[in-house]
Amino acid sequence: MNEKTRISILLLLTLFLSACNAPAATPTDPPPPPPPTDTPIPPTSTSEPTPTVDPLLFRDDFDGNLKEGWAWTNEDARFYSFTNNPGWLEMSARPGYIGDGTVTNLLLRNAPEGNYEIETRMNFAPKGNFQIGALVIYESGPNFTQFGRAFCGPCPAKDGYYFDLFVDGNFGGENFATSIASGDTVYLRLRREGNTYTGYGSADGTNWQVIGVHQSQMSAGFVGLTAAQANGSQPGPAQFDYFIITALP
Repeated sequence: MNEKTRISILLLLTLFLSACNAPAATPTDPPPPPPPTDTPIPPTSTSEPTPTVDPLLFRDDFDGNLKEGWAWTNEDARFYSFTNNPGWLEMSARPGYIGDGTVTNLLLRNAPEGNYEIETRMNFAPKGNFQIGALVIYESGPNFTQFGRAFCGPCPAKDGYYFDLFVDGNFGGENFATSIASGDTVYLRLRREGNTYTGYGSADGTNWQVIGVHQSQMSAGFVGLTAAQANGSQPGPAQFDYFIITALP
């Protein structure tokens, strides 16, 4: 082997070894993905809208008995019934007055806080002096107001709506009375707004008239119904279709 050939072989061997010992090429990392361009969807709300407050606080349709919360004062079960006229509470007007504690079957329940209105539909035909079927807002025997249908021979209204306030056992303010033209059925509303008490009467439950307004400082803790003051001839029973309490602003 001549010298020229030997040198060529050595150069080729050197190049081969250099290529074998060269570091491997590092692969290039792919570029990061672009940021998302869509607006993220907000989370779904789990809260619910505040419900409208129901102004109806209590209702009793007298379907065979009384709902919880009622209490009789001077109860005499012989003179009330849920079966004589099913769906109605029938109360016989007896001798006696709320004011002196001699009333029979005064039906009461706790009054709500704040302003409210009580209502009933009543069939009643008073015949003798002072007989009454009524709504009652009551503090105690000497302090209460009653609004209902009654008869008063000496009074111009005779058979009519009567709205009375009693303070310390005496009449307080004016005696409001409005004649009832005809029919035994009336609708009664008695409203309390602070110290103001307003009586409303209606023949059909749709068209109402103000019978009178009383002012009283009493702490009225109870509401309810009465049929009383029948000291002369006995009238037909007072029949109550329902009793409701409605909250007022």
